[in-house]
Amino acid sequence: FQTSNPQDMFPYLLVMIGSGVSVLKVESESKFSRIGGTATGGGTFWGLGKLLTSAQSFDELLSLAEQGDHRKVDMLVKDIYGSDYSLLGLPADLIASSFGKAIQLGPGQERPFSEADIARSLLYIISNDIGQISCLYALLHRIKRIYFGGFFLRHRPVSLHTISFSINYWSKGQVQANFLRHEGYIGAIGAFLKGAQALDTKNYSWL
Repeated sequence: FQTSNPQDMFPYLLVMIGSGVSVLKVESESKFSRIGGTATGGGTFWGLGKLLTSAQSFDELLSLAEQGDHRKVDMLVKDIYGSDYSLLGLPADLIASSFGKAIQLGPGQERPFSEADIARSLLYIISNDIGQISCLYALLHRIKRIYFGGFFLRHRPVSLHTISFSINYWSKGQVQANFLRHEGYIGAIGAFLKGAQALDTKNYSWL
């Protein structure tokens, strides 16, 4: 954490994205609580991805998503209204219905979208929902900073951008999304620090 005063970072939300998602409110180094979460997480992305594409691994599915164009699968605001819907503040390219264009397929009709497009749309579903849920918890608890961790992110730009966009959109710029550099190892670090408490030392802390 890049801060001159460690206390400046509190309070914050820690959102861990693994198979599911846990949202923790952290008020100090020793005071924290799980305030919510969702079962729609990395396991959902990987499970549905295996059913909908030929990807054989989680990273292969993420790579596939990075090559896709979700607009071929998702129904956008402009697909419904012809342009943006300024009366409600909805941009033309905003997703109105994830996988919405798939309902237009007739029996035996060849798909006008690829597996990569499907994977991209699926990644957006998961990432947007995680971002919106996290933002709502932050606003409910009047917290301005969220840290995201968990092995789902993999530091893939498309995942980070989607969650950042979602946080900024739903909070109108009031909540900041941050991403932990070694997000896949937070659990191991926590286990180490918990075990270190039994040692004869007072020098261990998150900082």
